[in-house]
This record gives sequence, structure tokens and C-alpha cells, in this order.
Amino acid sequence: TYPVFTRVAEEAGRIYVDLCNETWEVVEITRDGWRVIANPPVKFRRARGMLSLPRPVGGGKLDDLRPFVNVNDDTDWILLVAWLMAALRPTGPYPVLVLQGEQGSAKSTTARTLKALVGPFAAPLRTIPREERDLMIAANNSWVVVFDNLSGLPLWLSDALCRLATGGGFSTRELYTDAEEVLFDAMRPVILNGIDALAERHDLVDRAIILNLPRIPDERRRDEENFWREFEQARPRILG
Repeated sequence: TYPVFTRVAEEAGRIYVDLCNETWEVVEITRDGWRVIANPPVKFRRARGMLSLPRPVGGGKLDDLRPFVNVNDDTDWILLVAWLMAALRPTGPYPVLVLQGEQGSAKSTTARTLKALVGPFAAPLRTIPREERDLMIAANNSWVVVFDNLSGLPLWLSDALCRLATGGGFSTRELYTDAEEVLFDAMRPVILNGIDALAERHDLVDRAIILNLPRIPDERRRDEENFWREFEQARPRILG
């Protein structure tokens, strides 16, 4: 039997990123660089809703991403890039990225941009889950889990996000049975955003990168259609 991976995998010191395109192409990453291949030595599972990544293009640089995210200064930029690099690791633990700021600070747009670079999904931003089962199902089907426009975190969700970031299982009774269990075990990169302070419990603070985004003045705002068109043009170079 072969292990089956979602989006990112590692084998023999090489990292593989599934582009999720129709030809089943994968990016193979080594210490010396990367290349796109068609027959990787690992197997990937594709859940409903997963979207394709663009075929990466060489010659770009990380600074090409900076016009599409809203950060305070160079320190916050370095922290954001650190989260992005961690999200391309096949195994965790992963830091939880917390984007905080007042209305008009592009929290949701920044979260969508980051997700589009490592784990695009048909529903990029999610509302708060009703229970831990819903959280683990979302993590099982998506590489990067993003919860949008939160107003605080219930205690159970804060604890569950800690387990999702550093590893921990969840079990529940299998439907239509009396004694069988369904087990979910996943580690995933997570993004939270909201106006209020979201990471208040110490265990979540210890696992979080917390960025306070500045409000964008009206004169610096960009048309949304043009923003996403320019990002799509830059995305292959940024990914490369």
C-alpha cells in the first residue's frame, strides 16, 4: 500500500507539490531547484473543491508578492514570508497566521492571496465551524484552512486549532453504526483574520504569528477586478 497525500508530500529528500491540473503535473523541489514532472513517486488525493495552481515560471522573486499583501513594515513582511515557506513544508508543525486590523486593512484579501499561492480552493474563506468535526473535515479536504472575519474564538476552537497546527487526532462515531469510529488526524497551515484580538489563550499565542495590518487610505485603494487580474498574471512567477 502507498501513502496518499493532499497537495504537498515528501519522498527521499524531495518535496512534491501537486499542481492539481488535468495532466496531473507535480512540482519536484530539491536543494538545487525545482522542475515540473508528470509521474511523481508519490500519490496525491484530490478532494472536491481543490483548484489548480499555475505552472510555475522561473525568474521571479518573492518581492513580486509584496504589492498584493498589506503589511506594516519589513519585519511583518519577513514573518509573512516565513509562514508562506512553512506552508509548503509537507509536515508540520505549522505556525497559525493571525491577521488583525480595523475595517479596510485588506485582511481577507491578504488571506485569499496567500491561500491562492499554496492551496487554492473553490471556497477560499470559511466561516467559523460549528464543531470540531467540521474543522477536521475541512482540514482533511483542504491544505490551507482560512477562517474569515472572526469575532473572537470559542475556547474549544482555540484548543482545536492548536492541535491542528502541531498535530492531534479527533475521533467520532461512524454514521449508521453503534460502535465504529472515524478517525481524523491532520496538521495543516491555518490563517485566521478579524478585527478583534483572536489569539488570547497562551497555547495558541505560542503557536501563532500575529500581524496587525494597517488601514489602507482611500487614495491608495485599488480596483478589485484589476487587483486580481494583476495577481493572476504575477502568480506563476511568485510561485516559481
